[in-house]
Amino acid sequence: MTSARLHIEIRGYWHTGGGVGSGAVADALVQRDSGGLPVLPGRHLKGLLREAVDAAGLWGWSGYEGLATVLFGERDEDTDSVPSAGALRVSDATLPPETAAWLAGTEAGRALRPGLFRTLHATAVDSKTGTAMDQSLRGIEVVVPLELEARITPVGSGSPADWGRRLEQVLPLVRAVGAQRQRGLGRAILSLKEETA
Repeated sequence: MTSARLHIEIRGYWHTGGGVGSGAVADALVQRDSGGLPVLPGRHLKGLLREAVDAAGLWGWSGYEGLATVLFGERDEDTDSVPSAGALRVSDATLPPETAAWLAGTEAGRALRPGLFRTLHATAVDSKTGTAMDQSLRGIEVVVPLELEARITPVGSGSPADWGRRLEQVLPLVRAVGAQRQRGLGRAILSLKEETA
C-alpha cells in the first residue's frame, strides 16, 4: 500500500484544544485550520494509532509485537516523547476538500460555519452540600458530529508491506478521538481505504 485515507466518522460532540480560550465564553476553544474549520491534528491521530497497535502487541496478536515502534518511532519511556521517526506519516484530519472549500470559500458556507460549533458548560459540585462550588464554572467549545479525512503515507522504505492491513485490524480499538474521550466526547468509527495513484 503506497498511501491510505483514514476516514473518521465522529458520532458525537468532540473537542481538540489549541490551548486558547475566549475569556468569559469558553475556557478552551477548538483547534481550527486557516479557513476557520475544525481540524484533528495528525500527531493526535498518530498517538491513537500507536496506542492501538501497541495494545495489540501487548495482547499477543500475531505480528504486532514491536510494530508500534517500527510504524510510529521509538518512544522514550522517561519523557514519553518519540525521539526517532517511524515509518508512517499521518496528516491532520480535515473535512473533505469539497466541503471545506464550500464552507470556507462561499458566502453561504461562511454563514453556516458557526453552526459547526457549540459551547458546553460544567461546574464542580461540593460533595457535602450538593451545591456548585465557587469559581468552578468552565466552558468548552465543541464541534458537532461530522466526518473527517486524514492521509497516511509511508516514509522511506522502513514500513512493512502489510502496514495498511495491520492498521485496519486495530482501528476498532480506537473508539473516540480528541480531548475528553474518557468523559464521553468524540465517539468515532475509523476506517482505512487505500488511495489510488
